[in-house]
Amino acid sequence: MLQAVKDYLKITWDDEDASLQAMIERGKAYLNDLVGKELDYSCLLPADEWYETELAAILTQLMEEPEEPEEGEEPEAPMTTAEAIDLILAAERQRDKQVVMPTPAASLLLDYCRYSYNNASEYFEENFAREILRLQLQVAAKELSADGES
Repeated sequence: MLQAVKDYLKITWDDEDASLQAMIERGKAYLNDLVGKELDYSCLLPADEWYETELAAILTQLMEEPEEPEEGEEPEAPMTTAEAIDLILAAERQRDKQVVMPTPAASLLLDYCRYSYNNASEYFEENFAREILRLQLQVAAKELSADGES
């Protein structure tokens, strides 16, 4: 989350990492208290990380030796270079479609950090009242549906 906050605030230096991390923790505690539950502050993988993961899997598959076939089965053909290139190109096309989407809680946390970083945290709750209420209702609805399933 630290890197997401730094990207959001356009901070490229590392000098403030400790204070930013403390701000993130304060923001999480504040939002959890507002909603009354531990929230999910995750973001989808950025496109580059996703691509590197896919690329590593393709290269691993390319380098692996095929498993020994069971008796009566045909041996599995190893991946060809052409097949690997096709998979890599498909992964590149998919990477270009990827969008980083924070959860609603992560989105609010980013904005809380923006307000806090700019010494305006007293205005956060007032300016984001609708988003906070929406998150509270979503969490309550999930809890009610989970209680109904039990």
